[in-house]
Amino acid sequence: MEILGLDIGYGYTKALTQRGQVMIPSLVGPAEAIRFESDIIAANGHGIALEVDGRGYFVGEQAEVQSASVSQTLDVTRTGSPEQKALFYAVASELLKTTDQEVAVVTGLPVGDYDDRNKEALRRMLSGRHEVRRQGKRARVFSVTGTYIIPQAMGSLFALILDRRGKLIDSDLAAGRVGIVDVGTLTTNYVLVDRLRYVEVGSDSITSGMGELLQKVAKDLKREHGLDWSLQLRKVDQAVRERAVEVYGDRVNIAGLVIPHLDALADTILSKARTLWGSGVELRAVVLTGGGSHELAPYFRKAFPHVRTVPGDPQFANVVGYLRAGLRRFGGAE
Repeated sequence: MEILGLDIGYGYTKALTQRGQVMIPSLVGPAEAIRFESDIIAANGHGIALEVDGRGYFVGEQAEVQSASVSQTLDVTRTGSPEQKALFYAVASELLKTTDQEVAVVTGLPVGDYDDRNKEALRRMLSGRHEVRRQGKRARVFSVTGTYIIPQAMGSLFALILDRRGKLIDSDLAAGRVGIVDVGTLTTNYVLVDRLRYVEVGSDSITSGMGELLQKVAKDLKREHGLDWSLQLRKVDQAVRERAVEVYGDRVNIAGLVIPHLDALADTILSKARTLWGSGVELRAVVLTGGGSHELAPYFRKAFPHVRTVPGDPQFANVVGYLRAGLRRFGGAE
């Protein structure tokens, strides 16, 4: 059985198997007829165009460039929607073999959406036999015979306590009381875990995340430099990471625009963590994860001296844990 870790986020969709990984922007739009495509740049290719329930969709960068109307997952909040299924098909078709095979999918839901109704809607979307018809690739046929849906942020804890084969390597952290802060694009999730048991009291979600910072920086970029990127937050994200933009061919430092908004976001996210867990003195560790964790790590280290992060790309931290939890649950790890 193949194990697929799947993280459909507001900003990006990530997936991982033991053989590879993929990340695409969480953008979906109706497929359009394209009358000309240059072959000068090999990477252009056909992008991702596929069918879901008989309808054609562009996914990821292809949707951003070519679709007349694009839905990001922040607009498509209905769990189990065709747009979510298109994102699932896009990453699964990158990683799974062309032959018919059994797959177990491990994924997560945000704390605010983690209820029986959403879990069942997601399970229905994932389960069963799937035939993915994708432009430029052979059809992928696979059957999802197992699903494991957990609170999203817990993936990062599994990434820390389990090894690549799904075996327990940090029994001390697993046996402790741990707070997890998952800083995403639209939301920040807080999960309290006691000996790997999800604790409802002490877990919550707020509608503040990196997207809030990006939108504010986008306004400043338009005012200061004439760059209208309000609908191109991926460009703003790159600019924030580099602390620079290119204006009329010259590289301009924008740290002065970014830092005040980053300070404000850190205050909001840390304030909620303190409300839930106080100083964190009773926690064995505070795990900081998600796409915004790199930017916020210096602030958290000042507030919580025992903060932990998952090695590697923080955007993949949850999905790494999903895969390892799947190997333990479905793959026979001890």
